[in-house]
Amino acid sequence: MNWLQVKKWIGYGLIVALLCLFVIHFERIIGWGGMLFSVAYPLLLGCVMAYVLNILMVRLERIYFPRSKATWVKKSRRGVCILLSLAILFLIVFFVLYLVIPQVVDCFVIISKDVPEALHKAVQFLIDKSGELPALQKRLQDINLDWGNIINKVSKGVMTGTRGFLASATTLVGSFVGAVANVVIALIFSIYVLSCKEEIRDKMNRVMKAFMKHTVYDKTIYVLGVVDESFSNFILGQVTEAVILGTLCSIGMSLLRLPYAGSIGALVGLTALIPVFGAYIGAVLGAFMIGTVDIKQMLLFLIFLVILQQLEGNLIYPRVVGSSIGLPGIWVLAAIIIGSGLGGVAGMLLGVPVAASCYKLLRNATRKREEQNGMKPDNPLPL
Repeated sequence: MNWLQVKKWIGYGLIVALLCLFVIHFERIIGWGGMLFSVAYPLLLGCVMAYVLNILMVRLERIYFPRSKATWVKKSRRGVCILLSLAILFLIVFFVLYLVIPQVVDCFVIISKDVPEALHKAVQFLIDKSGELPALQKRLQDINLDWGNIINKVSKGVMTGTRGFLASATTLVGSFVGAVANVVIALIFSIYVLSCKEEIRDKMNRVMKAFMKHTVYDKTIYVLGVVDESFSNFILGQVTEAVILGTLCSIGMSLLRLPYAGSIGALVGLTALIPVFGAYIGAVLGAFMIGTVDIKQMLLFLIFLVILQQLEGNLIYPRVVGSSIGLPGIWVLAAIIIGSGLGGVAGMLLGVPVAASCYKLLRNATRKREEQNGMKPDNPLPL
């Protein structure tokens, strides 16, 4: 047995030993992984923000005096485009919140005014219709109640509830402050990543070339390129589709003279960022808002949105999103269902581009293998 075979068997032994250790200490390793994720969460969030902002920043850099040879233009291009990307993103978020939040508050105000009146009418109806009420009042008067004991128990319950409320409020405030701090750190880190992304890319390439074989490096770059193309096309297509759907919803509601046209259009567009099922979430929220004004208009809105959804699902989405990611509709639906089961809303958002990446890699590998084997599929599958 030569030295190469010995090294191979030693490598196999180490892999088996590591697998055994992983199985034995599974809970501890998962705990360490969760702790590491919580520590690195702001940085990971910053990378996600940088990736999304980069899609917009690259297009702004193509507009920002692309043919100018002035030194100040070249030096200011990256910084100005980063600031413009952040400003555009914040303006979009502010505009959507400005449209949606006041109308939602108005709906709850209307409900808070209508519910007590409805309850009062219901109680009055029961009092008027109930023939057993005098007998019930007499029975209640005959019951001897220990009011001192009752007041004592109520006081203790109020004190316990107050302490629980204060503890919950403190926890909520702490969580909110922590979330804001994470977002601020992530935003600062994303700006740093965008400002020196070429330097980071070059260093990562050097490390990969130094520790990977040439064939492995080429395959890794190829896979990362396919994944990047799928994710960037999905984000652009999904945002474009959401803007189109929200605009059509606002225009249609305005023509039908339905209330909250701008707010519900923005809400439907925002929820449409979730593939396929997002607009239905917006439909439920929009129906709730209109239902506080008029039930008939709510039914008209639901009918209108069902028609709009059919138009969007059969014409807009396949052309805007489906063609951009190159994934057939049946696999889009399957990716959303599986992704939502594994990761909720985040899984729904990530499921489609991940499935599109796997689909493209498998399709290209299949074509390459067919070419190597001299095969020409006469009856390709419709998928």
